[in-house]
Amino acid sequence: MAELALVRQRDSAYKVTKGSLDSQALLQQPRKAPPMGRALRILLGLVLMAYVAPVYLQVGAQVAVGSFLLMVGLIGVYSLIHIVVSRGIVAFSPFLWVIVANGLLVALYFAGASALPILGHGKGQLAAVTFLGVSLVVAGVRAAPGCEVMAIPSVLFGKHTELACIIFSPLDRLERKLGSKRHV
Repeated sequence: MAELALVRQRDSAYKVTKGSLDSQALLQQPRKAPPMGRALRILLGLVLMAYVAPVYLQVGAQVAVGSFLLMVGLIGVYSLIHIVVSRGIVAFSPFLWVIVANGLLVALYFAGASALPILGHGKGQLAAVTFLGVSLVVAGVRAAPGCEVMAIPSVLFGKHTELACIIFSPLDRLERKLGSKRHV
């Protein structure tokens, strides 16, 4: 019995792989955003943050603090989405998760234009744009592919949850495709 276990262990160490060693190495590496996608994420994030920075100087402290608290709330909600997606608690299609993740930010932005006590008077808009800018920079620096709004929860949990992004996922796919054609 012990000999059989040793033979199985020895044989599993010398398994024959299909494909080239390069393709096997690529399959085992964690997915990362390609260089152009990273640069675009960082650039767009910095542009958004530069766009809202003067707004923080012009609005009152109440709006700035309210916006900051909404951003903390967004981190909490996206962390909850991260947990649900990574553990498969709710079985939504990946497309539906994209709608939920992006729809939440869009809904907050539009609610910020209202006169609602917590979200309104510009707090929601300021929080949504600032959160998106910071998330884009974090996603670009970490080379996180997919939906950038999940970048901050990924840092907090140390585990990446890749949801597709409406803009950057197709660009990343195109860049990978063009890069693979250059290496052939």
